[in-house]
Amino acid sequence: MVLLGIPCSHAQSSSDTPISPLYMSGEVEIGRGDLIDTYLSPWSYGGWNIGINVELMKALNGCNGSWLWQQRLGGNYGRSRMNISGAGLVASGGANYSFAIMHHSPTPICGLHLYYGGNIGISADAIYNYHGGNNPATVRVDCSLALTGMIVYNVSWGRQLFTIRYQPTLPVIGVFSQPEYAQSYYEVWLGNYNNFIHCGTWGNRFDMDNRLSIDIHFSNWALRLGYHNRISTTYTHNNRYQIVTNNFTIGFAGDIISIGRGDNRPVIRALYNMP
Repeated sequence: MVLLGIPCSHAQSSSDTPISPLYMSGEVEIGRGDLIDTYLSPWSYGGWNIGINVELMKALNGCNGSWLWQQRLGGNYGRSRMNISGAGLVASGGANYSFAIMHHSPTPICGLHLYYGGNIGISADAIYNYHGGNNPATVRVDCSLALTGMIVYNVSWGRQLFTIRYQPTLPVIGVFSQPEYAQSYYEVWLGNYNNFIHCGTWGNRFDMDNRLSIDIHFSNWALRLGYHNRISTTYTHNNRYQIVTNNFTIGFAGDIISIGRGDNRPVIRALYNMP
């Protein structure tokens, strides 16, 4: 994980220190969600899913744009019915937060940039089965260390500027909570934590987050259109849990920057790196 040991120089005077604006984006998304949780039901469910995401990025001061940090905060909600019959009803929702440090590497191809690094993420998901009997709900909390990176391509078509970006995030190791089959949350509340907290590796968990977007620039801001895929899967003690969402996104993105009159210092942006 590239989380520590970032070599940055701080030997610049205030007059020539580059300005590093904060980059922000906000998105809403809508699409389809598919899930199965054998703790609640042996059947798979599918239906609609909506969400909201906020992203912040900033180039680290003194690193000349070679390192940046990224924060993401998101939430989603969906309602599903059995795939085999259309019967039953399940509600699902969750929230997530992540913090990443990435290294920025320009390439010989004009406009193409690569970013790679490490990510720390925490998420919480809940499912409620309206026909679930004595145990109608399940909650999963996950904390993980992940690999992440971005492929960014800045291109112009006539006088119009575009930024195309793809970012995958792949958790490698972490911890997550999930009860055994037929173990009630009341038992856990009474102190029976046996087989409730698990070490998450690729042997019992596979999560992945994929984001593809295109930013259409208008002055200092951009209209964002994109696609967001999320996969969250665990297998423990005869209990299978999986949520897969495929959503289309729309939002805005841009730099939050304030430059005083007569300030001619260079500007190092976290993402666009455009004039």
